[in-house]
Amino acid sequence: MFDEELEKRIGMDLACRAYLYDLLHEVFGGDCSSDSIARYFGKQTREMIAHEAAALSDCGREANNRRIVGDGARALEQCAEAALAYIDSRQGAVHESLSEYAAEMKSDYAKLFQIPGDSYVSSWESPYVGTEQALFQCGTLNVRAAYHAAGLKLQAERHFPDDHIAAMMEYLAYMGTRAYDCFADGRDAECVRALRTSKDFLTSHVLTWIVAFANKVIEKDTRGCYGAFAQVATVVAHVDDVRLDLLIDRIGK
Repeated sequence: MFDEELEKRIGMDLACRAYLYDLLHEVFGGDCSSDSIARYFGKQTREMIAHEAAALSDCGREANNRRIVGDGARALEQCAEAALAYIDSRQGAVHESLSEYAAEMKSDYAKLFQIPGDSYVSSWESPYVGTEQALFQCGTLNVRAAYHAAGLKLQAERHFPDDHIAAMMEYLAYMGTRAYDCFADGRDAECVRALRTSKDFLTSHVLTWIVAFANKVIEKDTRGCYGAFAQVATVVAHVDDVRLDLLIDRIGK
């Protein structure tokens, strides 16, 4: 049994990671609806990112400093600060004109992630980790197998590579929600299994390329919105790398 304070903290950590992975799935899946953008720049999102920034202290100084993105070798703490500063700087303007900001984000998404050109950034794992700059490599099938084991399947499977950043975030959000629900219901062993599966996927298929992806987005995104959320993705993934071990240890006792 957990004392009340520890149980509350574990529940918050589980809820936060599920929320942010789902948010990142929407952001990098190109959801530019007014409702989604209101969520991206809303109070709850800011609180969840701030929670991740605070969680960096649990990761230790070495974990924080070893992960760097952007110009000047930015550490995780600086990534979180930069993302929060961007959200704060845009919050008022976004909520005053959601439709205009939605149009800007839609345009930027297409330029960055859909239309080949000087600003294009690949959103798939394969070109970052493979020996060739190609999609549908061996790792893609491993990612697909992970989705299938969880009962998930891309709508465009076999026509659309499974290792897209948005699909990976959706998978981790799904597994995160499963872990949270199991913990809330007192099914600790099932919760630990979900967390271990998430840890394996994170290590094998997200941490291998998230920094390179974030660097590209920061470099190419002139307006900075997707660059900010790429930094959020980097922070979330690397905090999770350490926090999952802590959660597995605490819940599994």
